[in-house]
Amino acid sequence: MKSDKLELIAELNKSNDQAIRAIELQALVEEEANQLKLTIQAAEMNKQALQQEVQNLTGVIECLRHITVKSVDKFLNRLKLDLNLFIGE
Repeated sequence: MKSDKLELIAELNKSNDQAIRAIELQALVEEEANQLKLTIQAAEMNKQALQQEVQNLTGVIECLRHITVKSVDKFLNRLKLDLNLFIGE
């Protein structure tokens, strides 16, 4: 009878230890999940910032392209005038 009680106590202690380990593991898993969520949120924010930067740079590129086209047109027109003056002389 005494050994039955000791076995029962040993089983209860074992079950209690397993429950404690399960709770600790669950807490670790939840913490890891929270860290992953934060990492994903940070990545999304970085993605949005990069997309905004791409849009900004696209606008700058378009503006520079427009300026370049105007400058080249101006240069070609000036060159054409100079050639006409040169040829006309």
